[in-house]
Amino acid sequence: MNLISEVNILINRENTDVFNYVSNMENFGAWFPSVISIVSNNEEPHGVIGKKYLETVKIPFAGLKKIPISVVDSKQDAFFVTEGDFSPLFPRMEIEIKRIDNASSAMSWRMYSRNNSRMAKMLLLPLAKSVMQKRANVGIKRLKVNLED
Repeated sequence: MNLISEVNILINRENTDVFNYVSNMENFGAWFPSVISIVSNNEEPHGVIGKKYLETVKIPFAGLKKIPISVVDSKQDAFFVTEGDFSPLFPRMEIEIKRIDNASSAMSWRMYSRNNSRMAKMLLLPLAKSVMQKRANVGIKRLKVNLED
């Protein structure tokens, strides 16, 4: 895997509240730029392995794309991982949440590409890194505002 972007932030909310918000991917469009919509695509509860979503996102030079998203790892109040079925990037999002105290948490948000080809590393990843890091910087600030208000 190739790291595309990473941001870290302190949020003045308990880790359980942060996890419950971010693991409900239907909230993703409320804080992450260029996500037009994201809806549940099966009956599994939010935050569990096997939950599926369908995301509509704005892709540079390609317009709107629908991307199937699956929760592939999850540990209540601490760790949440999704993977998208979107070629050629094959994105993987990891969110790690650490409890600071009863009223605050540290959160790390990372985006990876599961495409390990040489062509992807030379052509795709530099553009993806630029776009995603800008989106992540804005998104993490929105997330903090949404959770602290």
